[in-house]
Amino acid sequence: MGRPADEVYNALKKAIQTGRLAPGEHLVEDNLRTEYGVSRTPVRNALRRLAENGLVTIEANRGAFVASWTSDDAAEVMSIRALLEPHAAALAAERRSDEQLNRLLEICATMEECERRRASDFRDELARQNHELHTTVLESAASPRLYSIAANLTRAPLMVGSFQFYSDEQLFRSLREHRDLVAAIEARDAASARAVMEAHLRQAYRTMTTPAPN
Repeated sequence: MGRPADEVYNALKKAIQTGRLAPGEHLVEDNLRTEYGVSRTPVRNALRRLAENGLVTIEANRGAFVASWTSDDAAEVMSIRALLEPHAAALAAERRSDEQLNRLLEICATMEECERRRASDFRDELARQNHELHTTVLESAASPRLYSIAANLTRAPLMVGSFQFYSDEQLFRSLREHRDLVAAIEARDAASARAVMEAHLRQAYRTMTTPAPN
């Protein structure tokens, strides 16, 4: 796939994952072609790739739509994550390298500064950094099979865009939980890392399914 299709794919992927494109929204090829200044082929290639990754559904005679996630979908993904990622956090506490720990500390500091400054796209940046933190924990577990399974779940559109639903209080709590998690990993306290990650994921699910107003 050529560069124009890559650019359209990356732009649409970000818009879907950050909530700019809502679940069920119709992705009209002609509109996308005009918006991105490309021909029809790159748009179709990008939409096909998004469909392969579960971000878009393509319906015969109707076109492409942003994939919809139901509460049952969210519950299923979070229940699996709540089984896998606490185990990964415990392994990370036992196996992490100093370099990985420093990266986790850096991500926490970046997220806290991002929340403090609150630029116009700060929720998008928080979502990106949150994904990086969870991925780094999975990498630190040093379990390739666990990583390949769990990392795919963290990329689910509803998961990546979850910060769009958070109130200020919920954001603060999430960032504190990240600090507690990284502190446990730093202390090589596997039991605490497991418990913090499990509580963090369960709280995230409650936030996504019953969002609080700002």
